[in-house]
Amino acid sequence: MTIGAFVVARLSSSRLPRKNILGILGKPMIELMAERVQASRLIDKVVIATSTLPSDDPLEELAGRLGIGCYRGSLDNIMERITGAANIYQCDIIVELLGDNPLVHAALIDDVITFFRNGEYDYAATITREYPVIDSEKKLFSLGVRVQVYSAAVGHKYPDYPEYIGNESKHPCAYIFDHPDRFRIGYFEATGKWAFMNRPELTFAVNHRKNFELIRSIFERNYINDRNFSLEKVYEQLDTQKYLYLLMGNE
Repeated sequence: MTIGAFVVARLSSSRLPRKNILGILGKPMIELMAERVQASRLIDKVVIATSTLPSDDPLEELAGRLGIGCYRGSLDNIMERITGAANIYQCDIIVELLGDNPLVHAALIDDVITFFRNGEYDYAATITREYPVIDSEKKLFSLGVRVQVYSAAVGHKYPDYPEYIGNESKHPCAYIFDHPDRFRIGYFEATGKWAFMNRPELTFAVNHRKNFELIRSIFERNYINDRNFSLEKVYEQLDTQKYLYLLMGNE
């Protein structure tokens, strides 16, 4: 079984244009993310999944320079883009990652993949408040480090749910996790060694300039000493530099 990590990214974001290639320590943000993903023990291929818009040409050029894959597909139909990439790169298992989640760590990716395999799930993901799970007992992760794992076969079922295609109010994988009666869903909780991330009110997603400043501050403190610094280090930094909390969320 070939496992591909597909980093979904585009440069035409209205809130923070070109955010994926904004520079940190002399490198585009998405390059720093790719380094962290490539540290995975279980991923066979890393691919940037972007659109065919000319504005996304720099992402293809960057992928070529880094020696990783790049697939260009629909701007709006993200599942078409991801599954098309899985076809081209001959991947049986899809690890979907968001290009504005640069702190995602290989150790977390590997644990979710293992959880997915051991549970024989159709879809597994780090559980956050973004999911329609009414269960107050679940230990939720912070936002902005989401890992989603699903079989390519399940990904290809998206045309069966046309009401989800191009629906901006729905996550591209919502047709899967909205239908637990049809798919076997596994939620990976922030417990055990990941209990420190059971802080669902926090978010590391880069949507605005201040969010980027948060990420830049984190990399500037940690990257030079350890290019694959842990998520524990991130939370330690937050608790010693509490002003960083102000850089989370919307403007």
